[in-house]
Amino acid sequence: MKDYLTLWAEGPSDEGSRTLTAPVTVIGEWNHGAKSEFAKVQLTVQPAKDFDVVDAVEQKNELEMLDVGWPDPVILGLLDTLMNAGPLRNVRVTLERVWYHELDSTRNAFRNAGRDAGRKIIDALDRKV
Repeated sequence: MKDYLTLWAEGPSDEGSRTLTAPVTVIGEWNHGAKSEFAKVQLTVQPAKDFDVVDAVEQKNELEMLDVGWPDPVILGLLDTLMNAGPLRNVRVTLERVWYHELDSTRNAFRNAGRDAGRKIIDALDRKV
């Protein structure tokens, strides 16, 4: 059996990797699920030497009270997409704005909003090619 944890830690190969040449701003959202999960996040990615995250969201204190592990689920969801669709590694992610609901915003909703943001970034790159 393969050592999947090692493969995950090493990340995908650079073969077919994508390069970001200009900033891209997107809004990732999730409004689904059996119990009406909701999360929406605006972020900008820009070229960088390494992967970096800047949390510029004003509602950090409120988000911490939701107990969803802010901003980890958004970033992990974003990486799910960016690392498997290229990969796209050398970017600075700036979390700019977030919309949430006190009851319906879950860790899963934020992760899926991050995945949606990743898909929109890849779509924007594909349109520029």
